[in-house]
Amino acid sequence: MPSTSLSRRRLLAASSGCLSAAFAGCIEFSEGESVSGHSTSEGGTLESTHEYESLSIRSADDTPVAYSSEDAAEADEEKRAPRYLADFFVTDEDDAAALWFTGAAADDDVDAARAFVEETDFDGESIYVDQRSIDDCYRRRLLSVRAADGEFRTNYCRALKSPMEPCEADRSVTEAVFVRVHRPYDDPPSSRGSSERTTCPSDAGGGNGSAANKMDGTDTANDTDGTETNDTDAPSAEEPR
Repeated sequence: MPSTSLSRRRLLAASSGCLSAAFAGCIEFSEGESVSGHSTSEGGTLESTHEYESLSIRSADDTPVAYSSEDAAEADEEKRAPRYLADFFVTDEDDAAALWFTGAAADDDVDAARAFVEETDFDGESIYVDQRSIDDCYRRRLLSVRAADGEFRTNYCRALKSPMEPCEADRSVTEAVFVRVHRPYDDPPSSRGSSERTTCPSDAGGGNGSAANKMDGTDTANDTDGTETNDTDAPSAEEPR
């Protein structure tokens, strides 16, 4: 299995938001690894096609954390409608420079996310930003990534926060997951989708291939045993799917 050791700079950048955000909910940084072929379990199959790392930051409310550009943010604001939590790709240094944060997340978390993006080698890697709502007392964990030419899929599970972490019941926040996949894209895949388990396996702390082996079920639209799926064709820039 390929090595996924990270540089000291990457680890420091990813952890920089934790100290100041202790009471707001620390950023989540996880290291993923590729799975050769299929990782099978009793209930089905879960696979990752490429190595990846991920960083999660959260807003203080149920509003977007980031947009692909300032223009995209302004266009969304002009709609005067419930904000669309757009997902988007960052495929080169120009995209990285255009990345726009709304101010909904803590400054230190935003700094960590920027550092995470800046550490990306776009000759061999891409960034996928996946934003969606989540109850304040839960965390979303990335379990697998499938990056094909025209399709990009993510698989998550959802787990309760630690009893020591403060949260507010019946309150929704936005969680933005920055996924660095070890695969370059000239253009974003035209089809994107995700599945999410309503519970996590007991050892799914890092969202890597070994944890995926413990999954009970498959990452398919037909799987209804505690799984939520969302499969879409990618829209034009920042347009609702």
